[in-house]
Amino acid sequence: MKKNEIIAAIDVGSHALRMKIAQISSEGTIRTLELLRYPISLGRDTYAMGRVSFKTVDETCEILKGFKNLMADYGVKTYRMIATSAVREAENREYIADQIRLKTGLNLEIISNAEERFLTYKAIRENLPDHEKVRKEGAVIVDIGSGSIEVSVYREGYLAMSQNIKLGSLRIREVLSSIEGRTLNFPKILEEYISSNIDHVHVIKGGEKYKNFIALGGEIRIIRDICNKASENEQKKFIEKPRFTQLYDVLLDKSIHAIHQEYGVSQERADILLPSMMIFKTFLDKTQAEGMYTPLISLRDGIVSDMVDKKFHTKREGEFIEDIIASARIQGKRYEYDEAHAQEVEAKALILFDELKKLHGLGKRERLLLQLAAILHDTGKYIDLNRHYIHSYHIIMALELMGIAQEEKQMIANIARYHSREVPNDYHDNFKALNGENKVIAAKLIAIIRLADALDRSHRQKVKEMKIILEDKKVLIKVDVTHDFLLEEWTFETKAEFFEEVFGVTPALKMKRVMKHG
Repeated sequence: MKKNEIIAAIDVGSHALRMKIAQISSEGTIRTLELLRYPISLGRDTYAMGRVSFKTVDETCEILKGFKNLMADYGVKTYRMIATSAVREAENREYIADQIRLKTGLNLEIISNAEERFLTYKAIRENLPDHEKVRKEGAVIVDIGSGSIEVSVYREGYLAMSQNIKLGSLRIREVLSSIEGRTLNFPKILEEYISSNIDHVHVIKGGEKYKNFIALGGEIRIIRDICNKASENEQKKFIEKPRFTQLYDVLLDKSIHAIHQEYGVSQERADILLPSMMIFKTFLDKTQAEGMYTPLISLRDGIVSDMVDKKFHTKREGEFIEDIIASARIQGKRYEYDEAHAQEVEAKALILFDELKKLHGLGKRERLLLQLAAILHDTGKYIDLNRHYIHSYHIIMALELMGIAQEEKQMIANIARYHSREVPNDYHDNFKALNGENKVIAAKLIAIIRLADALDRSHRQKVKEMKIILEDKKVLIKVDVTHDFLLEEWTFETKAEFFEEVFGVTPALKMKRVMKHG
């Protein structure tokens, strides 16, 4: 991006295409120039049939052509277009992306749940007043999409846990549409279906108190507008719990047609209003919040914020990296990892990475992948001590690591997978799944974590000081230790061979025994 550049963010959502055109100043401030939204039935196709019809894809392309023309009028050179669950879960997703590229010239990026959530939190930070106070006090965030719900919690200022549930408002209506005509009490069936799917959500544990509740989703604007007529909370982006509950009780007895007529809600939105309110109420009742914050953010806001962060390396970018790391630590605790050992391997791996930059040529993003792998490398012991590293791989692949793309998660899982005995092999399906460039990057990070793990083989944190000296054909690792170091020395020797194979230099260990104070 250039100074005062105009950029665009396009969200290919489940029931709408949205675009935001914004001007970015040389200081990184964002000024919105244009917001567009066009309804589309991508979600209805996917959730009902498992794929998007040719007709819908063609209609999508026509709308995107209009977006592209407007981008040209503004002189937009930099843009990002993403697709979420409606395209991600479609059986023909690759064909959809290819058709869009051929017919519009625009590149579509299909992102994971974790990446979508990351962009959503960037948008929250931009649009929620007192966001730091809300985070520190503890908050539950419920983001209702058309295809899924994202539930996350903040504890003591950090993102503690997130969970994705395939229970979006539109998906619910599609799944239960065949039942609606067979009962006079459809809301009761809806309540039962929703509660059965979210009663065992593990991110909100019994006894934990959350003072704040943040509600996100396409229907929250409608809910807030109805609840807050002539109310000062309309300006505060807040819905008081009694007002919300009152509206909920009223809507339980109204048909979709009545909601459409009495509240001026489009038929499309009226159809999914009640399921959305049921989901919000279920989670709101699990907190001590006096109401719901409603920042009315869109994924396109998060896309723009992310583009700015990457260009200007903002303070916000660093804080979100801290969130990603904090979330990984909590996942480690969930699987009862040896926290002291994980911290030791993490610290030593990062020292090796930082001191060997000339050798590996990698950057900040790869450093983060190494750090996350170090935190989670032993989680497989929760399942079985034998060949635990394989279980670590599967646990990591099953996790949703916020802000981490699927290929990056595959790399983290592979780094953890090979920290112990085995080394990468193209015969292994997990390593073969990486593309060529990422195989090389993963191998470099694996070589580093293997040495870091060797230095704490006993899990007793014997190394007190460490210094790295990079010579022509040798990496000298000088350590000060306070205990017998034979086990670590032997493990280091067995793992040095792979490091030498990857980097073409030999790692050597030099020890100095120091007396413990006292």
